[in-house]
Amino acid sequence: MRSERDFIRRLQQAATRKRDDIQLDLGDDAAIVTPPPGRHLVVMSDALVEDVHFRRRYVPAEAIGHKALAASLSDCAAMGATPRYCLASLAIPPDAHALAERIIAGLLALADRTQVALVGGDTTASPGGLFIDVALIGDIAPACAVTRAGARPDDFVFVSGTLGAAAAALRAFERKLPPDPAAQARFLFPEPRLKLGQALAKRQLASAMMDISDGLSTDIARLCEASRVGAALEAEAIPIAPAAAAIAGSPEAALHLALDGGEDYELLFTVAPKQVPAVLELREQLAGEGVQLACIGRVTEGAAVMLRLAGATRPLQPGGYDHFMRSP
Repeated sequence: MRSERDFIRRLQQAATRKRDDIQLDLGDDAAIVTPPPGRHLVVMSDALVEDVHFRRRYVPAEAIGHKALAASLSDCAAMGATPRYCLASLAIPPDAHALAERIIAGLLALADRTQVALVGGDTTASPGGLFIDVALIGDIAPACAVTRAGARPDDFVFVSGTLGAAAAALRAFERKLPPDPAAQARFLFPEPRLKLGQALAKRQLASAMMDISDGLSTDIARLCEASRVGAALEAEAIPIAPAAAAIAGSPEAALHLALDGGEDYELLFTVAPKQVPAVLELREQLAGEGVQLACIGRVTEGAAVMLRLAGATRPLQPGGYDHFMRSP
């Protein structure tokens, strides 16, 4: 990369997409877009920091770009929104100049698959590690967005996919072991559940929803706090990824990875009893696409989050990642 100007020029060539809703995109001081009429805008952002979210020794540049966008797309899925545009800001240390275009290539590959246009951002030098922030703009029909605050006692608790695969791959990488291929893909190139989130929102099937990024134990606590409810989860119903079971060494350790591992980017949502048949019908429709849904518990009155395991019930403490409580 000879200069920042040269990088931006090549970025414009790679990222510019001709769309009727984009009047001005990369290359000016700001982008100008036309939002769909009658829809609400949904705005979110996520940042990835080297040695906090990834290590370059086992995360390729394309995966950094992919995951940076995927994290925001997962938030978009949790709202039930349709993603439209993104902006990416990249801080590059001197020893990573050669990676910049590959990072953006990874982001653009996912953006094209999800019909998201990169319309702006920023580049700067970093005196330390690599940093990337992606802001995402989507839209949704009025009164259709699903928040964390709608769960009610007696609702059922569902999760998509399996949990613990990304944590299993991370553990393998940190131990310098070859990770399970499926788990490696889940860790490096997570697939946001956009179609599922949009279906749940459009059909008004979910009473509350969020994505699982910091671990089920932490994120169920956040959802319950927002909804002012509690939850009772069944350990045996939690879908543990095969790779988590294989690397953990015991059923208890595998459950720990599924509860606390994080970076699953699956959806956690609650469903009123009357909507359960419709959700089960949706589950059958999605099964052919490789997306599974599991009911893992019920919403309860009060504020306690409990886990039933081997006939005993105990409090489920948030054990996922907390950026202000743990060192990298």
